[in-house]
Amino acid sequence: MILLNTTFHVHTSVNDAFIKWVKDTYIPKALESGYFSQPIFTRIMMQVDPEAVSYAVQLQSSSHSDAETWHDTEAAQLKEELARLWGERVLHFSTYMEII
Repeated sequence: MILLNTTFHVHTSVNDAFIKWVKDTYIPKALESGYFSQPIFTRIMMQVDPEAVSYAVQLQSSSHSDAETWHDTEAAQLKEELARLWGERVLHFSTYMEII
């Protein structure tokens, strides 16, 4: 099993809107693709910047190629939407992990 982990660093000024976007848009789009199951949305408890909060969205996939396909297409479009909505107030990076 593959875990696609995307970490987001979110400025507090857009925090509530970002949470709503992840719950209403990002996770549903990932599940609609059919590539993922068991989404987990977490707040990272270690705070590096007093004006920001970090989150992780983890999506479980049975296939690395499926996760990569979604990440490179649909997720890329969603991240473009993030940039249009909030610019550099939301930063992100993704990591593929194998569940052992």
